Amino acid sequence: MKQLGDKLVNSPICDSDACYESEFQTQEGVVKTWLCMTSGYTSNTTMTLDSESLKQTLELTAELIKDLRQDHEPPGGGEVLAWFPTAITMPNKGMIFPEPIKNGIKIKHKGLVLDEWMWTVVKAIPIPKEEQKKYPDPTNPGTFYKNKMDMKNLKRYDKLAFMDAAEELGMFDPSLVINED
Repeated sequence: MKQLGDKLVNSPICDSDACYESEFQTQEGVVKTWLCMTSGYTSNTTMTLDSESLKQTLELTAELIKDLRQDHEPPGGGEVLAWFPTAITMPNKGMIFPEPIKNGIKIKHKGLVLDEWMWTVVKAIPIPKEEQKKYPDPTNPGTFYKNKMDMKNLKRYDKLAFMDAAEELGMFDPSLVINED
């Protein structure tokens, strides 16, 4: 996969001008992806409403994220696409995910009014060496996790403050930028 370019465009979710668009050349052709840095919603050109990609996503996605789905034309127009709030896991930094919240209190997700959710940020904390054997990595037999998610010290952000949540997690850390020069 080769990245062809990226730019900021207006978001179909919230109309902010902070929607990051990337274009990639794949074996199947050109794919565009979007991540709105205001709302945290994401989509790509494979997510048309009758696509196999959307069917697979719906099979593998958490109910809350499916319930928060929105369908919109992509920036610049085109066939309507399914848009979902993103969930990001960075094993050494932490996670950002949507969570059902009402008046600052976590609620059960069934019966959720679509305004009753927030972005939750959980940071990764080191597991002491002597405790790591309690945390085996099922994808790598014989190895153990070195970090765990600190669920006791989470932070929550408004549903239109995804960029603040991403900054809290450290996603804009200059050491994460890959320089291809």
